Amino acid sequence: MMERGYWIKSKPIYTSLVWHEKATSHLVVAQGQGGLAAIKLFQQMHPQQPVTTLYEHSDIDANFAITLKKVVPEDLHLLKSEQEVVSLLKRIMPTKRMGLRIYVAGSEGFIWAVAEAVKEFGIEDADIMKELTGTLARSIYCVHCKAITHNITTNIGKCSSCERMLFVRDHFSRHLGAYMGLMVDAESPGQLPEIEEIYP
Repeated sequence: MMERGYWIKSKPIYTSLVWHEKATSHLVVAQGQGGLAAIKLFQQMHPQQPVTTLYEHSDIDANFAITLKKVVPEDLHLLKSEQEVVSLLKRIMPTKRMGLRIYVAGSEGFIWAVAEAVKEFGIEDADIMKELTGTLARSIYCVHCKAITHNITTNIGKCSSCERMLFVRDHFSRHLGAYMGLMVDAESPGQLPEIEEIYP
């Protein structure tokens, strides 16, 4: 029997980061525990092509930042928020040329925020290697009010906008960077199934 979720075509499949040999340049973007994935990437044979690295970290992830300073030879940017990462991406992407490969490691929300930021520069989903690290928390899109609520770790979550209780489906929208959320008690208001922690 197949593992849960693998038969759902829309659900992203994440892998470990490895250098793309035919790339003309590389862009490594990591967040939090994704710093370890970036370190492992640089411990592989270092590519001959130029590499730019962006790492968002908090004080908790300071050790990853210290190690990255040792293993990344040049062009390393240490940032404090996702907004800083996206802002810097939008400044440096116009300087990149055809053949660029992008490597992203971090939470699911972070990965798809990066994918969305580079999409306007013609970067296809297939050109981005993605490694999921840290929390499995999901972003959910409320099909009723169109709002996106982040960091949902349970099978049912409350919409941050309309406050409906939403069932978190496995259907994922790459365009939205979120899973679909449907009102769970539409037919029987107030009657909710057991809420379980399944995306820690």
